[in-house]
Amino acid sequence: MLKQRLILTTLILVSLLGSGSLFASSESEKKKQLALLRERMQLVEKNIALTQQSKTKEEKALKQLDKRLAESSKRLRLLNEKLDETDKKIKQLRAQQARLKEQTKVQKQLLAEQLKSAYLMGKQQRVKMLLNQQHPDRMSRVIQYYDYFNQARLDNVTALDAGIKQLLDVEVALDDQLSELATFIDAKKMENEQLMAAKSQRKKVLAQLGKEMKSAADELAELKENEKRLTTLLASIRQVIIDTPVLAQQNKPFKSLKGRLPWPIKGSIRKRFGSARQSGRYDGVVIAASEGTAIKAISHGRVVYADWLRGYGLLIIVDHGSNYMSLYAFNEGLYKEVGDWVEAGEMIATVGVSGGQQKAGLYFSIRKNGKPVNPIQWCRAVKKGRVG
Repeated sequence: MLKQRLILTTLILVSLLGSGSLFASSESEKKKQLALLRERMQLVEKNIALTQQSKTKEEKALKQLDKRLAESSKRLRLLNEKLDETDKKIKQLRAQQARLKEQTKVQKQLLAEQLKSAYLMGKQQRVKMLLNQQHPDRMSRVIQYYDYFNQARLDNVTALDAGIKQLLDVEVALDDQLSELATFIDAKKMENEQLMAAKSQRKKVLAQLGKEMKSAADELAELKENEKRLTTLLASIRQVIIDTPVLAQQNKPFKSLKGRLPWPIKGSIRKRFGSARQSGRYDGVVIAASEGTAIKAISHGRVVYADWLRGYGLLIIVDHGSNYMSLYAFNEGLYKEVGDWVEAGEMIATVGVSGGQQKAGLYFSIRKNGKPVNPIQWCRAVKKGRVG
């Protein structure tokens, strides 16, 4: 019987050790796959970059400015978040300061009343009571009350001292937060100035590019070339995903969410899927929105591209598994990197005018096996031309 128990215990231990090893191996495998995915996507990005060598110095400047604006926009958003966080801390400290001041005021008033009572009782009151032997039982009680009174006074002095110390600590912390706030405000002002300067320079570059566009035929050729470049990119990404199977997190299949997906932003549809354009038909939708509007992932997935692409500007692509992808272009800033997992409703970018756009908006597309499908059939109902 004892031998059987020993064998059973050994088997359980081996099983537990094995499962721990499997978990560690799984985590290690995930890291390896992520590194491999990023490495292969870098090669894809380099190959795409070779196909979009700038024809003019203006095109090169546009790409550099879009990326510069993206970094500036990202820093500005982070500064705004820090400002909000610091402002909340300041409000909390001021509320704590007001509460401590009121407590200290009450403690001072109570101590003043106790000192006044002690003065009225007289310095020799205790000695007089000891000399008074007429009522020893009453004298004993009075002495006890007198001791209680003294102890209460000492307790109040201690509480007042602790309250004053805490108030001083809060005031020091408040001064630190106010100083930090001033630093963030200065940094935000400087970042805003740089952002406005870059936007002004970008307008000049776009104006120059507009002058160089010789004819409608040239524009059409450019649009077709851009679309071809995107198709090549998507094909390369699909191949990378096939060659680098990433361990997926548990979630509902993308296909099962058809008709119930959230829109990435709120706004009016400027261009519908399938509507006419110079190069053929729109393979996605363009949603009008203000610059800086947060763009959110429509479903769980993994970022497989986050870079600049001619004609689409700053572009982010999310792989949702089973050969489904979602694309978000013309962005002002990108907030995720290749390999990052995202959830539905998680911010991944902000609306912009990158890629040579004249009006702020989001190009949004859903692809199955690299081919475009109508987002209106996949996302929630459109109401009076507006989404979200």
